[in-house]
Order: sequence, then structure tokens, then C-alpha cells
Amino acid sequence: MTGSNECFGGVDEQSRSRGQFNMDSNSIYRSDSMSSHRAPPQTVEAVTCGNDDRVECREATVEGATAEHDTNSDGHPYRGYMIILAGFAANFVVFGFAFTYGVFQDFYLSADGPLHGKSPSSVSIIGTLATGLTYLLTFMNNAVLRYLSIRQVMIAGSLLMSMGLVCASFASEIWHFALTQGVMFGIGGAMTYLPPVIHAPPYFKTHRGTAMGLLFSGTGIGGLVLAPLTRFLITRIGWNWALRVCGMISFIFLVPTSLLVHPHQSTLSVHESDKLRIIPLNSKLFTNRKFIIHMAGAAFQSAGYLIPGYYMSSFGQTLGFSYNEGSVLIGINNAVNAASKIVVGYSSDKFGRFNMLVLCCVLSSLTVLGLWLTSTRGTFISFVVLYGAVSGPIISLLPTCLVELFGLQNYQSSTWFLYFCRGAGTFLGSPIAGLFIRNGALVPRDYRNTILYNAALFLANSSCFIFVRTLVALDNNWKLKQ
Repeated sequence: MTGSNECFGGVDEQSRSRGQFNMDSNSIYRSDSMSSHRAPPQTVEAVTCGNDDRVECREATVEGATAEHDTNSDGHPYRGYMIILAGFAANFVVFGFAFTYGVFQDFYLSADGPLHGKSPSSVSIIGTLATGLTYLLTFMNNAVLRYLSIRQVMIAGSLLMSMGLVCASFASEIWHFALTQGVMFGIGGAMTYLPPVIHAPPYFKTHRGTAMGLLFSGTGIGGLVLAPLTRFLITRIGWNWALRVCGMISFIFLVPTSLLVHPHQSTLSVHESDKLRIIPLNSKLFTNRKFIIHMAGAAFQSAGYLIPGYYMSSFGQTLGFSYNEGSVLIGINNAVNAASKIVVGYSSDKFGRFNMLVLCCVLSSLTVLGLWLTSTRGTFISFVVLYGAVSGPIISLLPTCLVELFGLQNYQSSTWFLYFCRGAGTFLGSPIAGLFIRNGALVPRDYRNTILYNAALFLANSSCFIFVRTLVALDNNWKLKQ
């Protein structure tokens, strides 16, 4: 291998097709083995890295070098599809409830709600904790998986998340809701949804964008189903029993998904075939510009992503939409969100995953500035639809592009950090955006500063990924499909 090849962005499709990257805690390597099963120890040629934008590499002996085929390359014909189904179900429940928190928030602040008279910013912290901790605490998975199986972790997370919703039905103060519907739900969500996300990509290559789009479409379908269901339950049986029913639904729906997640053979321990191999994050990644900027872009996107969802219903009411129509708007947004993840995922396999990521980020900024800021009924409906179409796919493209940039074998060790950054970004979003709402949020202009803050986050996010895409283009002679 020549010294001009790179560890990450400079690897072209031809190089990718001959092998894949592997790594220990200090190094990243390319394996030329095309076997779909664990191979005996073999010496592989190290990738030579250059300046400070690359991770240092060396020669080493790699055990179990595994090829990356399109689907089910470990000899089990249905496991890849089972994981996609499990990921869809986990996202359906975890983020279906998390992203429809705006329905609960709308009721909590109403005259009949338990938190009437509290500020929108303080009440939004409940939903922010739920979503933020779901992302932020993904680093726990590596530690917990040293002692428990994937199935045990997912079942424990399902129980904790469900108990959080049930316990919230007895709450009366903001801190009660924050501890239960926020913290307990978030910790359980982190344990439940991440295993399918981590273990799906090794089963797919050519159609990885489509597969991850299907997996993450559960978030949109969950919002489509659970937003009107939550509103119906609150209206029909009261908010207390609505939370209890949601908790029971979560547990009943999530426990069976734990039976569907089987790690790819390449991620299992060489010496213990039933034990997951835990790969630590290479500290040298923190000196790589692409890695740093990719994580910063993910954090900015996460900060801005939930703001429209949390305030969509209440903002709609300032334009004359009814209380029930607000949940319909959230449902429409989530429906478009789900469909676009699949369509854009398929398109990313054809036209380049990073190209589609940059396009969606830029269009998200434009929809907020061009449609939400204008504050009319017609433009707001257009915003609800188009924002769902262009912002939703980013969620599935971020981990897919992580594989593209840093190799499949680095994905397992770096995914938790991606979602840690997204979790940190979440706390910079809705709580701060709520502080910009003026005069009790009675008219559309009271949201103006909140909308501008949302747009600023998306512009920062877009700038990060445009810069990374430029670096990738420079490393690949301005190849269009990336």
C-alpha cells in the first residue's frame, strides 16, 4: 500500500471493496480478507497516514478479519432484517413518545394541566431530559455490556423506561416529572434503542442507507401513531391514566424486540463466540478534523432538531389552529419524517450519503427561515410538511456517514460518542429556545427569537457538514458521489 492512502476520507470505493478497516485501541488497519467468517490470525498491511488530520497507523496482527457484504454475511440469512425490525420498533416507542412530548407539554401548561402557570422553558426541560439522556447516556452501553447480554440490557431498559412513564402519572411538580418522565425514561431509552443501531450496519453495504432509513423511520411512524393516541388518551381518560397506558404499551412492545438483536459475527470475541467484543474508542480520533467537525455538526443538529416539534402545537394555536389540530400537525410532520427517511436513504445509496446529508442540513435551515418565520397559516402548514421531509433523514444519515468516513470496524467504538454529542446538543436546544418566547406566547411574533435561534443552530450544523464534505472531496479528487 502506498503512503498516499488515507485511513478515512481518502479511501475510494475500489479500496473499500477490497477490504475494510479494523482497529484496536491504538490503531486502524485494512484487512484484505474476503471471508464472511472469522479467519485465523493474519498479518495485514497498515494504512500509512500523513498529517494531523489522520490517525497514526502501524503494522499488526489482526484476528478475525471479516468482509463487508451487502446482507447477512455471517451465514444467518435473516438476522440483518431482524435487527432492522428491532431498531424500527425501538425507535417507534422510544422516540415516538419522546418526540410527541409536545402533546404532553401542551396539556401540562393548559388551564387543566398539573403545571399550569409554569414557564414553557422550565416545562420543556422534561422532554429535553428524556431525549437528551437517551442520547447522552449511550456511553453506558459499552460498560454495561461487559457484564450483561444485549437482551438483558434491552429488557432492563424497557422496564426502566416504562416505569418512568407510570411513575410520572403520580407527579405534581416539575421536578417530579423531570425525574420520572425525563431521567428514568431517558436512561431506559438509551439502553433500549442503541443496540440495534450499532449492530445493523455490519449486515449491509450497498443498501446500508436504505436499511438505516427503514430502521430510523420508526421515529416518524411512532410520532404519527402516538401523537394522536396520546391526545386521545388525555382527553378520554385523563393525563394520569394516559401516562400509565403509555408505560404499559412501551413495555409490551419493547421486550420482544430484545429477542431480535444478534451481533454480526465480526463483532464477537475471537475466543468466546457468544461474547460481544468491546472495542474502545481510539483516542487518536480526537485529533482528526473530520471526526471533530462531524461530531460538532451532530451536536448543533440535535440542538435544533426538536425545537419545532416541542412548539409546533402551541405555535399553531397562535395561528388559529385548535388544540386537537395541533396534535394532527405533529402527526403529519412525523408521517412525512418517516417516509422521507426511507426515500432519502435509498437516494443516498444512489447519489452519495454525504451529499444527501449536506443537502438535508441546508434545506432544514431554509425551511425554518423561509416558512416558519413568515408566520401565516399556509406557510406554517408547508413548514410542517417540508421540515419533516428534510430534517428527518439526517438522523439516519449521521451514523451511515460515520461508517463512510471512518470505516465499519470503527463504527462500533465511535457510535456512542456520536450520540453523546447529540445528547449534549439537545440541552442547548429547546430549554434555551423557550427562554426566547415573549409575552406568554399569545401571538406568532412572540416566537420570533425562538425561530431565529433555531435557524442559527441549523446554519452552524450545515456549515460543519459542508466543511467535512469539502475535506472528503479534496481527499478524493473531487469525486461527486460521496
